[in-house]
Amino acid sequence: MPRVSVIIPTFNRAGLIREAIESVLAQTYRDFEIIVADDGSTDQTAEVVAQFGDSVTYLPLPHRGQPAVTRNGGLRIARGEFAAFLDSDDLFFPHKLALQAAALEAHPEIGMVYSNGRFFRDDPGQPTGHVQDGLPTPSGRIFADVLRGNMLAPPVVLIRHTCLDRVGLFDEQPDFRAVEDFDLWLRIAAEFPVLYVPGDVAAIRRHSQSISRDVAVLRSRALKVMAKAELQYPDLMHQYRAARHEGYARTHGAVAVAELKQGHLGAGLKHGLQALAHALQMPGLGLGAFSAWLARRRQRQGARP
Repeated sequence: MPRVSVIIPTFNRAGLIREAIESVLAQTYRDFEIIVADDGSTDQTAEVVAQFGDSVTYLPLPHRGQPAVTRNGGLRIARGEFAAFLDSDDLFFPHKLALQAAALEAHPEIGMVYSNGRFFRDDPGQPTGHVQDGLPTPSGRIFADVLRGNMLAPPVVLIRHTCLDRVGLFDEQPDFRAVEDFDLWLRIAAEFPVLYVPGDVAAIRRHSQSISRDVAVLRSRALKVMAKAELQYPDLMHQYRAARHEGYARTHGAVAVAELKQGHLGAGLKHGLQALAHALQMPGLGLGAFSAWLARRRQRQGARP
């Protein structure tokens, strides 16, 4: 049985998926399987994957247009003790699995480890920023930290499969598209300690076709993830009420700015008022958190598509 299952969801990425697969095959850690879960591609993706022979398991799926469905398809046939995720336009660095698998092996109580990663546009050797720029890198019980704002990305995590058995897979609700990872990190952080392992482990491509480009839609969906957490973990949401208010304030604020930029005055004002209402419930009326947010924002220009 392989120790790590690497799930690569894809859709019409024939021109990029070869590099993604090759970055996994170049790992210094050799105990892994690769599963390409194809969301009904109509280009030459299947032919490109077939060139790798038995090195890759190819899973064709009906087209759904939801990353959660595609990733879950791969997870359901995965045989590994640990699960890793690599989008088909991104790359793993050669030490990714060795670094993170060693951390999980050394800490059996940990449900998930995460590291840093580089954002790039054309050349992974020329990063435009990093996943953790301006963000905290806590370890332990990090539910409050994730609640304040998603500081993780699928290519930089490694998850113990028994952890997924307990909390469930990615939520396949259409309204969670592109924020299904935020939902899963919250569920994992609610149930398990999480460990930060320093170092860049992946290169994440940013381009105009990124599904995370529409900030208003993306952050509105994040609000729905938080509403789900209210129902699932009411005690934790109460325990970490300052983080809860900060998460809502930041998310409503991001939606407000995006809506106003698009000329949607009514929606912008509505979310702006909700952001203010939550900020006023925070220590210091949210002024300290707002200053920290401004500092983070200045550092995160490379995170934008």
